[in-house]
Amino acid sequence: EFGDPRRRATDALLVANAVCMALQWLSKGMLTLWGAKVNAYIFAGQWWRLITPTFLHSGILHLVVNCYALNSLGPQVEMLSGPRRLVAVYLGSALAGTAASVVMTPQPSLGASGAIFGLGAALGIFYWRHKETLGTASDSMLQQLGVTVAINLVYSLAVKNIDNWGHLGGALGGAALAWVLGPRLVLNARGLWHDRPPLPWLAHPEGYGFAARKPARTRPA
Repeated sequence: EFGDPRRRATDALLVANAVCMALQWLSKGMLTLWGAKVNAYIFAGQWWRLITPTFLHSGILHLVVNCYALNSLGPQVEMLSGPRRLVAVYLGSALAGTAASVVMTPQPSLGASGAIFGLGAALGIFYWRHKETLGTASDSMLQQLGVTVAINLVYSLAVKNIDNWGHLGGALGGAALAWVLGPRLVLNARGLWHDRPPLPWLAHPEGYGFAARKPARTRPA
């Protein structure tokens, strides 16, 4: 629920998207022209356009769809990873998505979809990485994510003017960041879960959120 202390980073991103939409409207499109992904301007040195398109949208419907997806995925990632890792994955995925779009297509674009695909990929990495620990819960979540990916893929191929390269780049960026930043749960000698990702800069403190967890029973092969 919006306002819950456990999802403050998600709520901040939702508010940022809404505020930027209002500023786009108040500026009569000037903010959109200043911040959208336009390859020629990026190559000319306007590097901020690698991030700013993520907070801009083409209209209310575009904003609502992306905010709905962010509201669904963001709290799950934030609960598992913490607010700092959520923001790191969101912005890193946004950057990866815009970079892929710049390389692969000359079309201008804007929107949070690349960052949101990155959150979905990060969630998938978590459940795939901990399949033996979470058992059927992991299988169920991976199946749900797979169905969502399939629906989005069909929709993206059927509808024109969708930046699929941005979506793909964001998903790959989110997966890579989740793999190196974690969470990666490791059982220590005392039977407690600790967060030990390859890059521990944003890892949970000792025992935070995972100390009392026990591995779930897995189904026999």
